[in-house]
Amino acid sequence: MANPNTRKKLSERLGNFGRQVGDALFGVSLSDMSAQQAAKSAMQQVERLPSFDADYVGVEMIMGATDAPVRTRAQIYQKRQFMVTDGLINTALRQHVQMALGGHESTGEVIFCEKKPTATAEEKRFVDELAGLVKILNENAHTVCFNAAGFGDGYTRIYAVKGQGVVATDSDAVYPPLVQAYEMLGKTVGYLVSTGQKLSSRLDHLKIIRMKMPRMILIPQMKVIENAQRINLEAETPDQMVPLASIAGGSFLDAAEQDFDNLYAALRGLVGQRISASIDENLLALNMSDMTKEQAKKFKENMEKMLRAMKTRAEEQVSSGIYSTARHFHMLPVYGEKQLTQVSSFQGASNGGTGLTVDDVMFHAKKLAGTLGIDISMLGFADQLTGGLGEGGFNRTSSQAAERARILRTAFTQYANDMIDRHMLAKYGWCWPDDERPYAINFYGSIAALEAEKQATQERAMNKFAILVQVLAQLRDLGLPTDMVEHMLAIQAQLDQEAAQLYAKGLKEAKPPEQPGMVGQPGDPIDLIDQPGGGNNEEEENNG
Repeated sequence: MANPNTRKKLSERLGNFGRQVGDALFGVSLSDMSAQQAAKSAMQQVERLPSFDADYVGVEMIMGATDAPVRTRAQIYQKRQFMVTDGLINTALRQHVQMALGGHESTGEVIFCEKKPTATAEEKRFVDELAGLVKILNENAHTVCFNAAGFGDGYTRIYAVKGQGVVATDSDAVYPPLVQAYEMLGKTVGYLVSTGQKLSSRLDHLKIIRMKMPRMILIPQMKVIENAQRINLEAETPDQMVPLASIAGGSFLDAAEQDFDNLYAALRGLVGQRISASIDENLLALNMSDMTKEQAKKFKENMEKMLRAMKTRAEEQVSSGIYSTARHFHMLPVYGEKQLTQVSSFQGASNGGTGLTVDDVMFHAKKLAGTLGIDISMLGFADQLTGGLGEGGFNRTSSQAAERARILRTAFTQYANDMIDRHMLAKYGWCWPDDERPYAINFYGSIAALEAEKQATQERAMNKFAILVQVLAQLRDLGLPTDMVEHMLAIQAQLDQEAAQLYAKGLKEAKPPEQPGMVGQPGDPIDLIDQPGGGNNEEEENNG
């Protein structure tokens, strides 16, 4: 016989079904609706949407609200190329890559393909056969990660042979600015590689491996405006969608352009001031009022010849680095006071370089380093470390790069999985799904800040656990009721309610500890066990 409560609940659900279907028209839960009813309800809701009072917000309006101009893909990559060649940014990107990849001290390997404990013997054999591919991954790791950090994408052209797998790779021919990736539903489906001004090659996603960095911000670019993506937005099924060009982004330099420009301008200004201050010019006033035309001409020629000789001699000594040990004399004939020469010195615009500081340059450098996610003390400015940090200063300052290193590791792990899939498809004709991979991509290097935080977290967790065990032992000895123990753990110890209930129940069923020197349960008779070879103590004393 059916449970009356069950029949009552079922009747209530059936009675409310019609009302819930009606309520679904106004956006109520779809848990009790069929797929056809849900689709019909959704269409009716869309038809009820008014459009006369909807304010228009376009991509061009959002981009116009910022100082960043709308640029083409070529202009974006030109600026990225200019930035990655700068010494400060190049060092920062190298630091990010090195922190993410690390490296074995002797072999130089950065990643390892390790078997999972749950892998079968056959799966472990397949993983062991990936040793050659892992070597290829280690060879391409630094190049691909640096390109991905600088441009947002890193590419590798792979060459696979049927029955052998991936046998060779090339990361130089597919430099990121030369590759246009096409995506559909977030998946890369093909590439258009530029090989000349009017030449390009189309390659599918089986021939090129892409290390795609996550897109954090929208970069103003023409493709976003031209491709309104209306076709894909209104498509009902994936078959109706078309591949669209992937937008440029994902670079660590996306938000650093303005800071880089400010630092570059400050450096140029500082260098310009020093160059201007280094100029030493003199004005010679020659009194030739009583000279004839020929005398004045000859006098000026001799003066110019003397000055040119001085200039040439100075340039030669500066360029050669040889000190001058001779004394040079210059003859200037003077006839009375009429031909006396007045000399006036002109100094640079910055008063000889006095008063010049690098405070503005250091401010922009620190701001740029902060935007890049790495402390300036990690870029060669160790003097910026404060004394309070002590010997572990670098461990703390490297924490700013920890999250970006994690992003690089995640992207490179997906890159490695894609290459392994291409290898397995070419060699065996199949590959593993993401949730069934018998291996794990691990990195040898570890970030100092992450390791310090990890160890500190584990230490705090162990201390908390030790204190909790002591508290539970004391509560067990008190023998308090279960509800009181649960209340104390939930309110006083601030544990979760479920954990408090579990611990209280466990304390109620816990066995009391055995007393030292006792065998069996309390209350059992105690049997004295004769020692081997022993006898009566009194008899032994008498015999003695």
